[in-house]
Amino acid sequence: MYSAVREAGTPSAKPYERMVNWVYNPGDFNPSHLDKIIADITDRWTAQAARHGFGFRFVEAGDLTPACSDRPRLWRDGVDLLETRQCYIVDDIGNDPQAVSYLHAISRVIDASDSIVLNHAMVAPEWLERDKLAMVGRAAQLGLKVPRTVALPFRRHAREGLEIVRREIGDGPYILKARESGTGFGVLKADTFEQLRAGVDIAAQTGKGYLVQEFLPNSGDIRVALVEGEVVTSMVREQSAGRYLSNIAQGGEARAGADFSPVLDDCLRVVRELRASYLCVDFLITDDGPVFGEWCTVMANFSQFPEPARSELADAFFRWAGRLLERDALPA
Repeated sequence: MYSAVREAGTPSAKPYERMVNWVYNPGDFNPSHLDKIIADITDRWTAQAARHGFGFRFVEAGDLTPACSDRPRLWRDGVDLLETRQCYIVDDIGNDPQAVSYLHAISRVIDASDSIVLNHAMVAPEWLERDKLAMVGRAAQLGLKVPRTVALPFRRHAREGLEIVRREIGDGPYILKARESGTGFGVLKADTFEQLRAGVDIAAQTGKGYLVQEFLPNSGDIRVALVEGEVVTSMVREQSAGRYLSNIAQGGEARAGADFSPVLDDCLRVVRELRASYLCVDFLITDDGPVFGEWCTVMANFSQFPEPARSELADAFFRWAGRLLERDALPA
């Protein structure tokens, strides 16, 4: 089992620095939008962080070199960032398998040190943070209503999974998406089995794992943010007219203060099961009631929420990060 936010605390003789480092691979972003994405997030994070005495910075994964000699080290421009205890967010979901493996190396060497990977916020295997099939399976085991889901075999075997799709899900419509992805990127709605088969043929060439889910007509989704076992805030995301994705990055619209009472018990059950200290849980809003979508750790960050939910979650986030950072450590 995984315990990356050091639930019980780990004694540290090193000073800590109130800094959040967001490690990312620029190759995962459209070059024409990368500067805007970084500017928007930096603006929101820097202002919120400063209110709590934190600094914030983006760090390209290619500028870092993890190592271990007498202890874990993370080199950047000749400086070992692990000389002081800091907080990190490691964006380890991507399209390049080698880059993703390297991001895992970075996050794991940080975990081996006394610094903190904030997106490893659950006492569970780390892949349970990002594998949508694993999430659906665990949620179903906990008694949550989930969409029927089938994971596709790899490469030339992918079509073999279509027989199971038809058996488990029927004749459509379907959703085809990567098992490990975010922001609604590459999520394809197929209205017919023929369309799905063509989509699967394309997906099989990408080298990523894919799954198929039943498409459930919905009016959007509700996201509930919980920090240290308590609900902090919520939002509803709705599709723009004529669209099927409610993700804000794909044109969805958000409003804060959604009524989360119908899913509260499910959210608390998930958090208790995963022993998650920070988690956002998503549910599709259907005519038959809420259906579990997925959960996200710190990658579902406060900057995605509209105000006043954004500031509410930012306050809870930085208080939580500060307590983790200061536990058994010395100020710089």
